[in-house]
Amino acid sequence: MITPFIWVDQLLSFMKCKIIPLILSIFFFIANLNAQVKVVGECALQFNILEQQGNNWVLIGTKNVLVKGNQCKTTFTTPQLVQSLIFNTQSDKAIILKEIGQNHFMQEIAYPPSNASTMLSMKEFTTDTAARILGYQCKKVQLTWSDETIYEIQYTNEIMASVNAFEIAFKDIPGLVLDYTIIPLKGNAIKYQATKIDLSPISLSQFNINKELYQIID
Repeated sequence: MITPFIWVDQLLSFMKCKIIPLILSIFFFIANLNAQVKVVGECALQFNILEQQGNNWVLIGTKNVLVKGNQCKTTFTTPQLVQSLIFNTQSDKAIILKEIGQNHFMQEIAYPPSNASTMLSMKEFTTDTAARILGYQCKKVQLTWSDETIYEIQYTNEIMASVNAFEIAFKDIPGLVLDYTIIPLKGNAIKYQATKIDLSPISLSQFNINKELYQIID
């Protein structure tokens, strides 16, 4: 007959045999997952911007993204307009700078905006539908938003910027976005293709604003 003490001993031994390997498995899984994603505090990206016109994609401009710590600056450049968005993830405000010809405008806005649409769904595609971009293997997802806009995104989980959501839509993407297409309910689709990535240090002067050069607008 097994005494209660022996039975408890056997039970504890059994639990150790089962629980300890489980804990170790979880630990190594998390460690491996974290090891796959390298977070960088400084990053510069350059994108080509293309608009779908009929069956063709036409280059209409470029987009540059600068990330330094908690700061982010995105700049759209087209023949008609240069527009920058500068924000800090520790602040609920952002600055928009616009250059139209010889005119320079500056506006402070709430960021993220309170009227932003919300994500309804995220659909992940199989790995064979994604590409290798700038040396990084990418995954592909499709986001559907409440205003019926669709984002088709290719991102790498090998690297992540300290400000990964340089577009509000990217806040739930577990990696750095290197290619994305915005498909609105009405109008032409716009594609952004990364053409350059640079992990060199970025000067703080990139985020400085000489307010004397701009007309302040509400």
